[in-house]
Amino acid sequence: MYGDAVQALTKAASLDRGVARYHHDLANALIDDGKLDRAITAYRRALRIDDSLTEAHNDLGTAYYEKGWHSEAESCFRKAISLKPDHGIAHANLGAALRAQGRLSDGRRAYQQALMLKLRVLLPRFLQWKIGDPAATVLSSTDADQVLRDISTELMAGRLAAASTLAEQGEKRFPDHPDVLYLASTVREELIEIDAALALIDKAISLKPDRAEYHVARARLLTGLGKLEEALRAAERGLTLEPGSAEGYAVLSTVYRSGSHLDLAEQAGRKAIELEPQSHAGHSGLSAALWLKGRVEEAEKHAREARRIAPKAIHYLLNLAIILKDAGRVDEARRLYRDAMGRIPKHPGLLLNMGTLALECDADLAAARKWYAKCLSIYDEPAATLSDSIVDLLESRFEEAWPKYEARKRVPGHLERHALFAGIAAWNGEPLAEGRLLAYGEQGLGDEIMFASMLSDLQQRATRITVYCESRLHALFARSFPSLDFVPVPRLTKPQIDPVPDYAVAMGSLGMHFRRKAADFPAHHGYLVPDAATSADWRARLEALGPGKKFGLSWSGGIFSTGKARRSLALERLLPLLETFGTTWVSLQYGEFASEIADFTATSGIPVHAFPGVTDDMDELASLIQALDLVVSVCNTTVHVAGAIGKEVLVMAPFLPEWRYGLRGERMLWYPSARVFRQPAFGEWGGVIASVAKALTEKTA
Repeated sequence: MYGDAVQALTKAASLDRGVARYHHDLANALIDDGKLDRAITAYRRALRIDDSLTEAHNDLGTAYYEKGWHSEAESCFRKAISLKPDHGIAHANLGAALRAQGRLSDGRRAYQQALMLKLRVLLPRFLQWKIGDPAATVLSSTDADQVLRDISTELMAGRLAAASTLAEQGEKRFPDHPDVLYLASTVREELIEIDAALALIDKAISLKPDRAEYHVARARLLTGLGKLEEALRAAERGLTLEPGSAEGYAVLSTVYRSGSHLDLAEQAGRKAIELEPQSHAGHSGLSAALWLKGRVEEAEKHAREARRIAPKAIHYLLNLAIILKDAGRVDEARRLYRDAMGRIPKHPGLLLNMGTLALECDADLAAARKWYAKCLSIYDEPAATLSDSIVDLLESRFEEAWPKYEARKRVPGHLERHALFAGIAAWNGEPLAEGRLLAYGEQGLGDEIMFASMLSDLQQRATRITVYCESRLHALFARSFPSLDFVPVPRLTKPQIDPVPDYAVAMGSLGMHFRRKAADFPAHHGYLVPDAATSADWRARLEALGPGKKFGLSWSGGIFSTGKARRSLALERLLPLLETFGTTWVSLQYGEFASEIADFTATSGIPVHAFPGVTDDMDELASLIQALDLVVSVCNTTVHVAGAIGKEVLVMAPFLPEWRYGLRGERMLWYPSARVFRQPAFGEWGGVIASVAKALTEKTA
């Protein structure tokens, strides 16, 4: 292969001897082919044509070094540096050449210069001082430049405590220096002190409103607070001021991703990398978008690249660990966390992730509680309080859990939704003889269905109730609760609150008033009512498929950020179930799975009947499920629909399922018609599949 390249480049160089680039490329190919002397000749020829080729000088120096000609190599590296003072590789190469000549102190200085350049590329552009610039080595009259350098060095080395101390001193000494405020904001952001960071960056913008980096940083912080519309405006402002800002596009990728616009997030991440291939934020943003799209291998590649470029940035390590965990490589994720703990033992995000690892992968509730408590001892992190409440809910400790569950309203991704209703008086469980009460959906489809089980309880305390629900639930909810006023609200859109109610309550907060202990859960036979005529039509269609039992099946749940990897299966993995004698299988799986179904049927000979579009409307889906004999599903919305209408559903649950499935036992408090089959250990589906297959055989006997 290398020989072919040499031949092609030799021909190109001979055809146009006056083009230095051809000779440089030929020299590189000769190096790859092991022909060092010929490569040196080609490098020299390139430089005779054009002595300004920085990379050719550096590459010739490398070739000289390989020959052992260290003095000649030194001259080449110094020439490369004179042409490009911030050439970090040339500085490192010079250090090696000097050390090879026994000039250890000179070599050490060259290596230090290379290290500073490596740190420098990780900084925002306006902090990237120029090598050789007197301002970079001589203190200014205010010493602000030195403060910036000191904070930057500690920050890039991952020494957050030292960086924080220096940042606090810098804020006091230079309260009106925008760059100091910006860097102090960056430190606060690393410590997850988002509100404080935002206050600092807002002040910096007030002092220097035309600095693109400040607006980009503001967009990133607003995204962390869940204020996506403001974040989008800030990112766009930054890109208006500097259209070629890789940082701007990297943050734009994060904003889009947080708003579930994954294609736009991927495009923005790729644009950031196109503008600056060494953009660690660009690689990180692209990685997150790809992860959420289920492209795990690509996501891991870019997560590793972000970490390679910025090895001390803790959030890049955390992102990579999450990807590895969701890919089932738990031991690798654990090693990353332990490495980080040795360096930054009090980082709130790391402590939070350690708790989640203990919870999801080990089902070690005591360890998870300790990690969350340690996180909260350092910082009032609402995600840690919410996670702690999840542990309580898993153990059915409802009275302790619900007050802490309210912390979700301060967690990014939830915050913006609840903020819409912040100006309305909160309902705290008191009877309302007068005034209108608004109950609003706030989470996913399954959550809305589950929390709707308490609407009958709510009717006992208020007479005039309006419910904002997801559009796909409107018809089903309106039929099931005819005395309530339901308003359909499309997913991810802002409702028009008109007229403004007297009181408001999030549906996820109803449990605090009506499900305070296990005995409060009614043994219902279904609280949602499918349309009888539609169910009859479905029953006729199912009978036309042939004799035997008609079972529904769903095998994939959620997205990657909600644990898709650990609660989903490939259809072919379920062959032992689908082989059950005397059964006809119907797909209840939402999403694009037609090709997987076709491949499975072609391979196994077992048809899985699908009805496109049936999962787009929960009323239609409920009617189909009502017509089936039984449902088998992983943990997803299908379970909620089946349980809410009282249909028997066999649930295949991961080792640590979502809290509503409880920690142990076969039954769910929320849905008496559900029977749960649990993994005995993380990722082990074999026993679950065997147990469900046995249960199905009993049903068809």
